Amino acid sequence: MLSVGQFFSRHTASFLISLSTVSIAAFAASPGYFIGSLLFAGTYASSTTLLKHRQKKKFMQIAGITKEEYKHIETQLTAANKNIQTLSQNYLRVRSVSAFKQLLEMTRISKNIVKIVKTDPRKFYNVEQFFYAHLPSAVELTDKYTMLSRQPVKDKEIQITLSKTRETLTDLNDTIQIDLKDALSNDIDHLQMEIEFANRSNVRRKEQLEWRGDDK
Repeated sequence: MLSVGQFFSRHTASFLISLSTVSIAAFAASPGYFIGSLLFAGTYASSTTLLKHRQKKKFMQIAGITKEEYKHIETQLTAANKNIQTLSQNYLRVRSVSAFKQLLEMTRISKNIVKIVKTDPRKFYNVEQFFYAHLPSAVELTDKYTMLSRQPVKDKEIQITLSKTRETLTDLNDTIQIDLKDALSNDIDHLQMEIEFANRSNVRRKEQLEWRGDDK
């Protein structure tokens, strides 16, 4: 759940620490090229591991989650990204324009949910069913739909199955949209409170200005 910026920052810091360590060692003891390379690699690996641990610890403190929660949510995010990748591959394989648009929309919404949870892991608990059931079901259905839609022979039974699958995917798409709203629910509530507070402040300010104008 650490960001790309944190990845680059810790590796940059590790490189500088390793370079400084080797430079000090070269000045103090003049180690050979082989020993110097081992010292650089060892310092780089250990400092990167330590910095990553500290970044995770700080992230967990800010997010208000435990180490076990972090690991669990990170596992779910990894699985979700794999499922989204499968969805992306499937919508490029379908031959129906409506199915393509549907899967494209489902993929876009799913990416947004994952991005939100990655930024604020506590929101995972607002959308647990998205990770446990809704997204995996969407992938399973699209896999079967893609397989059936590409068959050269489509009898009545296959056509009926394809139609039912499209209907189910439509329902799932609606469900995943609700998941996105659930992921944003706290932000929406907070924004509404901010808007209400701003409106009240504006009303008070307007009343004060009108009152001062009346006094004159």
